Order: sequence, then C-alpha cells, then structure tokens
Amino acid sequence: MKYDKKILVLAVPVGTGHMKAAKAIMQALQKIAPTSSVRFENCFDWVYPLYGEVYTRVYDFAQKKALGLIKFFYGGFGVESGSSELMYKYHRALAHRFQELLREYHPDYVLCTHFSPGYFSALYKKYFDYKIGIVVTDYFVHPHWVNKEIDHYYIPHESLTAQVVSYGAKKEQVFPFGIPIGLELEAGVDKAAARRRFGLSRNRISVTIMGSRVFGGEWFEVTRELVDFDYDFLVLCGENKEAAGNIRRLRGKSKLQVLGMVERIHELIGTTDILITKAGGITSTEAAQAAPVLLFANSIVGLEDKNEDFFIGHGAALRITKDDARQVMAELLASPKRMVEMRKNLGHISKTKTAINIARTIMGTG
Repeated sequence: MKYDKKILVLAVPVGTGHMKAAKAIMQALQKIAPTSSVRFENCFDWVYPLYGEVYTRVYDFAQKKALGLIKFFYGGFGVESGSSELMYKYHRALAHRFQELLREYHPDYVLCTHFSPGYFSALYKKYFDYKIGIVVTDYFVHPHWVNKEIDHYYIPHESLTAQVVSYGAKKEQVFPFGIPIGLELEAGVDKAAARRRFGLSRNRISVTIMGSRVFGGEWFEVTRELVDFDYDFLVLCGENKEAAGNIRRLRGKSKLQVLGMVERIHELIGTTDILITKAGGITSTEAAQAAPVLLFANSIVGLEDKNEDFFIGHGAALRITKDDARQVMAELLASPKRMVEMRKNLGHISKTKTAINIARTIMGTG
C-alpha cells in the first residue's frame, strides 16, 4: 500500500508529558492525513536495553531525593548547544537497534517529543533521508533540545524563539504553536458534570493538589498547611499510598478527598477553581486551556522551575512552599479580583489547534 507520507513518532516514558504530546500529534495526523502512515514507538525499546530503565530510575530517584542531579543534567553539564560532539558521541554509543527501526519503516518524517530521540534520529538522517521535528514540552529551552539536524522546532510560546536561535537554530525553523494536548481537551469539558463526578459542590471554592506520580518532596507539608480552609479540597497522591494514608488522617475545615491516580484528569483540571501542581509542561498547558487559579509547588529544580518562572512572569501563577502556603491561600481567598486577573492572564498564554498546526507542518500543508 502506498502512503502519502510515513511519519515516525518517537517519545520516552519519562513522566507522562512526552507521551501525551506524542498521542495528541498522532490524533491530529490521523484527522488531517488519514491516508498517511503514522507509527508510534517508545524510543527506549530500540536503543541500549538498560538506557531507558536507568534513565527512568534516576529521574524518579532525583525527584524524591536528589533534585540537584536533575538541575545539573538539564542545565547542560557544560554543553552550550545540543550540536556539541559530546552529545552525538553519547547517543551513538547507546543507539543499539535504532537503525533497525529506520530500515524497517523508512520514515519520511521523524517527530520527537523528547530531546533524546532527536539525537538518535540525527545520527542517521543523511543515510535515510527524512526530516526531523522536535516538540519542546517545557516553557524553557535547555540546550539539549537543539541539534544541527533538526528541521522544525515546535515550541510553546513566541517569547522562547530567541532562546532556540541562541543555540544555533534558524528563526524560520521555529514554530511557536504551543505544547500539544489532546483534541478533546481543546474542546473543553462539561464543568457541571465534572464537578458531580468528583463530588465538588456547586457553591463552594474547590482546591485541587495534584502532585507527581511519585508524590515526593514537600507535598504532605503543603497539604497539612491548607487543610484548615473552608473549601472542597482534593488531594491526588499518585502511587504513594503511604502519603495518601497520612493525608486522610488530617483534620480541618475543608471537605477533604484523597485520591490516587485519576483517569480523565483533564476533567478535574477543567473544573477546579484553584489548582496546585508541579510545573510540568503538559500540566501547565492543560491548566492554561482551562484557566483555574494556578499555584506551583515542589517543581523540579533546573527544569520545571523554569516553567514556573515563565507563568509567574506573565502574571498567570504563583509559587507556594510549605512555609508560605497558608498565607498565600488566605490572601488569594480574600482577593477575588486577583484570582480573576490570574485566570485571565493564564488564558492569554493558551494556544489553540496546536496539534493540528504541527500536523499540518509535518504534512507540508501548514
């Protein structure tokens, strides 16, 4: 069967954002180019077998106990540009079966939602004659995202263009379409139905704490500081059952619910009044679409804290810690006007048709 174009979509399961971005673009490609072939692969399945396992374990460990390690790595560890020969040598040593995937599929375009697949793809571009696009999934561009073989850079916001260019990209290669989220999210949610689903009152403020999958750091302390306000209070503890048990024992004025992993999380983001979360790129983008009052806590230093800086700089969010959480919340609840302004500013950051615009550029119809 002859296809209009063969697109290989590569992601890695580090956090959930890279996978979500890949899925959103695949949805868009299938919608606008149904006669093309779109294939998804977890890049870790095709490179040195231990690479993915070690990468994921180190990432999870660093979130819990060694945030400085992530800051060191994402700061570039001495690499000023992704085109550094050091990065090519590093990925060449780990490539393993990656060429087998390219020989089998022969893609016309390789779309990467993490910088590591971007490097593996760059190694073999001249042999297989494809184009490479990379989706930056944070509101800060560290040097690893940019290498000399990339054709298209899809970035979250136009204000980041200069950052990409400073690492060696050309301005015409940069497309500030936003971070892709599922097409169903852009359509919005039925807020009344979502509030019923999550047991939220119609006439009370709702506050949601959405920590990471590992729910590490200071989440319990932040929750303890906020449990004594009069609102509906949902705390999502991910996979951390010990933390969930400790939080259930807290007592205060709030109507407290403790949940683990939640399906259709975008419905909760779309209906809660105040969202407290790590500043992950995808989560922040989903929040911008729904525009709750956005508070950041326990973000990864050197990576997600850059996202915090972006949203706070646009007047669209605040940062809280275990030490000031009670004060920040009290001041917010006492200032409805400020809450309205923050929500408005967050909505201004939101982009529309991101995944569709990326898909059109891939197909050459953008």
